[in-house]
Amino acid sequence: MKRNIIIFLISLLPYMANCQFQANMTNTVSGREMQYRVYSDLNHYRYEFDEDGMKGVVIVLPDENKTFILMPDKKFVHKTTCDALMSRMNDPVQSYLWFKKNGTEKAAGVEKVNGESCQKSEIYYQDHKVFTVWYSDKLHFPVKIINHTAENTGMQLNNISKWKVDAKLFSVPDDYVEVDEQMRPVIPEPPPPEKWTMIEGTIPYEGNLSRGTKLKFPVNSDVYHKVELKNNTQEMAKLIIHIFRNGKELSDDEQGPVSYRSKRLHPGESKTNTYAWKSGDTVVFEDYEGTISVKVYLEK
Repeated sequence: MKRNIIIFLISLLPYMANCQFQANMTNTVSGREMQYRVYSDLNHYRYEFDEDGMKGVVIVLPDENKTFILMPDKKFVHKTTCDALMSRMNDPVQSYLWFKKNGTEKAAGVEKVNGESCQKSEIYYQDHKVFTVWYSDKLHFPVKIINHTAENTGMQLNNISKWKVDAKLFSVPDDYVEVDEQMRPVIPEPPPPEKWTMIEGTIPYEGNLSRGTKLKFPVNSDVYHKVELKNNTQEMAKLIIHIFRNGKELSDDEQGPVSYRSKRLHPGESKTNTYAWKSGDTVVFEDYEGTISVKVYLEK
C-alpha cells in the first residue's frame, strides 16, 4: 500500500510543479511600452493595465475560446473569441498562438529567462519568421516573445511569483453592460430563421436581402471583389458569408471564423470589404436578421 501511494505521489510531481502565477508584463508595440499585471490559474489568465489614465482588463478563457475586454470605469465589456482580431490586438499571447496554429513552429533549444526554464521556438508564417518565443511549460505561458513583424515589438514577464487564485478575477461582474467594438450597447439577436429561401445571382450583383434569404453566386474571376452592405432600415440587420470550393465549405482557417464573416449593421450603418475569392468558388450570403442592401462587384 505504501509503495502504491509513493508511486502515485511521484506521478503527480509534474502537475504539482506547475505554478499558478502572477507577474508584471511589459508589452512593447513599435517601441511604445505598456505595463500589464498578469494573473494565471494555468487554464485562464487576466491582464490588468492603466493606459493614459484609462483602466482596462482582459480576461482570456482559452478552453472556451472566449475573451472579455473590460472597461471598469464605464462598466462596459466587449465579448469576442480568442482568435478574433480584436482579441489578438489586445493580447500578444493569442497573437502568437494564432500564428503557431496557422504557421510552422521550429524548436530552438532550451533557455532560461528570468529564472524560468523555457522552450525556445521560432514561428514561421508563409516562409517568414514572425515570432521567437520562450515558453514555460511550468507556467503554461510564454515568458518572452519577440514579434518580428514590427520593429521593437514583443513582451516579457518580470517579477513572477505564486498567488492564491481568486476565481472571481476570471468572470465578468453582473453589472457590466455588453458593448460592440464601437462601444455601443449590444442589442440581442433573434434566433436563426426556421426556413430559408435560396436565390441565385451573378457578379456584379445589387439588391436587398431580407431575413431567411440566401443569396448564392459563382466566382468567375481571381481579381479582388468589393462587397458593399448597407442597412437602410430602422432595425438591426445581419448576414453571414460562406465560401465553398469544390462543393465543400472552406474551413474556418481558410475563410476566417464565423465572427469574422458575420456582418451585423445598426440602422443607417454601412460596411465595405474587399475579398480575394478564387475563380470556381461559390459564395453564399445568409440573411439572419432584418433587411440589408447588398452590392457585389469586381474591384477596378
